[in-house]
Amino acid sequence: MKIQAFRFRNILTVIWIMAGVAASDIFGQQKFTDNAETSNSESAKKADEFLSQWDKKDMPGCGVGAVKDGQLVYKRGLGMANLDYDVPNTPSTLFNVASVSKAFTAASVVLLAQQGKLSLDDEVQKYIPEIPKYEYPVTLRHLLHHTSGIREYQALLFFGGHNPDNALSEKQVLEMLARQRGLSFRPGTKYQYSNSNYQLLGMIVARLSGKSLRAFADENIFKPLGMKNTRYFDNRNEVVKNRASGYLVGQDNRVRVRASLFDLVGGGGILTTVEDMYLWDQNFYEPKVGGREMVRLLTTPGVLNSGEKTNYGSGLFMNDYRGLRVFKHSGNMSGFRAQTITFPEKKFTAIALCNNSAILPHSIIEKLADIYLEGQFPAPAPKGSKVDIASLPAGTPIPESEAARYAGIFVNTDIYLNFKLNMREGKLFMSGLAKGELPVTRTAEGHLVMVEGDSRYEMVPVLDKAGAVSEIKLPRSSGQADVFVRVTAPFDLPEKLAEYAGMYHSEEFNNDFVIGRAGDKFTLRISESFEAPLAAAYEDVFTTANGQISLVFARGDNGKITGFVFNAGLDGREVKGVVFKRQ
Repeated sequence: MKIQAFRFRNILTVIWIMAGVAASDIFGQQKFTDNAETSNSESAKKADEFLSQWDKKDMPGCGVGAVKDGQLVYKRGLGMANLDYDVPNTPSTLFNVASVSKAFTAASVVLLAQQGKLSLDDEVQKYIPEIPKYEYPVTLRHLLHHTSGIREYQALLFFGGHNPDNALSEKQVLEMLARQRGLSFRPGTKYQYSNSNYQLLGMIVARLSGKSLRAFADENIFKPLGMKNTRYFDNRNEVVKNRASGYLVGQDNRVRVRASLFDLVGGGGILTTVEDMYLWDQNFYEPKVGGREMVRLLTTPGVLNSGEKTNYGSGLFMNDYRGLRVFKHSGNMSGFRAQTITFPEKKFTAIALCNNSAILPHSIIEKLADIYLEGQFPAPAPKGSKVDIASLPAGTPIPESEAARYAGIFVNTDIYLNFKLNMREGKLFMSGLAKGELPVTRTAEGHLVMVEGDSRYEMVPVLDKAGAVSEIKLPRSSGQADVFVRVTAPFDLPEKLAEYAGMYHSEEFNNDFVIGRAGDKFTLRISESFEAPLAAAYEDVFTTANGQISLVFARGDNGKITGFVFNAGLDGREVKGVVFKRQ
């Protein structure tokens, strides 16, 4: 079988099951409103006019709602729930809301804490001893705030050579996470979204309650709130009345049904309706479940070890929209997209639950907010005057005799970025941080300056005792700086390049990676159906996916290659420090 080579970015639609195009690609067909349930207010008329673009008899669509001052003031179904049988969407249609489910998982954990069955500061291993002890403790609070450092299991699936959309049991996920001997970062030092966090929280709820997450949430959340059409969908063979099918819609308006074997719950898995989400929304104002303490915990941002606040509470993002505080979450999988946004001070919430991958729910909820909160947004703050690049300290050309000492490759292994300073025709140029090569000048303070349009890079070289440049600091607006250290250029001799080729095994991925070589070209093969080109970045380091993946090779005492350390940051989700040994 011939192995096809693809770019890593293209495969992300497989890893995280995200496929979609702009909503404008499916405009222009006849609308219908048989499934609409709206009021006659001016706001409702404006909402109808905007949403009609997705109301088509030959396209999947959405269930949409707007909640104001405790009332579901607008609810409407758009497009079709099932194209095979011409069933339209309605506000009572059940949609898979994917990661919007995380708020319900977080609420389940908080309820157990209120029952005295756990503490949010307990270590994960207290309840899931299969997870190995790490150098630093990982607590339930770390899981809730996505600050644990535990690797994304969907990425582990892909790098293990598996299709993330295949049937996968909770046991298999746990076995995969239990194989991980390290974390991507020290817990509490950064925010990093990972579905593994909430899969583990779901397991903890089941173990402590003695019942499934579905049963616990049904008994403690859904039934008390009257959410009769909401459930964790933990059995893919179950028949569910009034459930929408998920669809992928391409740029050519080609529609494909998106059947999935995925039925894991915790990080996702909720089936619900617009009408039931309205009942959940009301619990944030007049709590029938969990009290105000639960609401506070869900909507309080996480805090890093440094004291810096993140923008994620427990199952909810904390943001601003047009100057007003909001909390929200989105979800995306198997042809479904969902998003909710709540303005607590205005007692307004917008809901968009869709079964069309080409519809972007954020465009719906933001438009509904614009309509129903018209005139209630604060006046935008005056924009600060644009920094005039010419007014900043100018650099002067660096004499050729001095410029050569800056030349080299510099890398930051924390963020896995590198750049080059190289000489050409007696002048110094920088590449790697900008779109192209930029000429480098020097200020009176000895800082290096590069200008690209309206962007200006200023770097601070650090000299060693011999006067050589050992590292370069790149200041950030926060006052901190990213430190780049000088590294050795990659090998270019054929005999040196040949030693990288071979097969390498990872116990954590439970997979073999193959480094192939043809001349001076290298490829990384992850599975029989996936292969990608590798580029030499610097000595013993190769990258792919535009630098988002790096292989850092290790050598034994005899100088021979023994393996490599794998680091990835695809889609902003890190999997770092995975050890591969040469076979």
